[in-house]
Amino acid sequence: MQRSTILLAVMAAALPLAACGSSSEPANNSAAAVTTNGTEMSADTLGAKIRALPEGQRRGVLFRAIRDAGPSGASCQSVTVMKEAAATNGNPTWNAVCDGTTQWTIVLTADQSASVTGPGPVTIK
Repeated sequence: MQRSTILLAVMAAALPLAACGSSSEPANNSAAAVTTNGTEMSADTLGAKIRALPEGQRRGVLFRAIRDAGPSGASCQSVTVMKEAAATNGNPTWNAVCDGTTQWTIVLTADQSASVTGPGPVTIK
């Protein structure tokens, strides 16, 4: 099992949104605010932030977690399927399929990181 910090991935997913728009008012982007204010957040809160992301950004967060998990995740080119799973020890959990061939499990933890396990056979569609 590898651990991967996903906080940076959430921030990276939110950055393109920050570039959109020309308003001088601060954007109401809670995912970006969480990553920049340095406050602690529970795994449930982090899970809610990931759930609230648009599908493409959520795929990007899961993709970064898998790619950052180590050499076996480096071959992942894209997350082709993703599905939230039952919580693991009370922590929000997602299953993601890379390139339609391997499945990974990503468990968000209270320290704002993710436990990533895989690759394994694809069981979700």
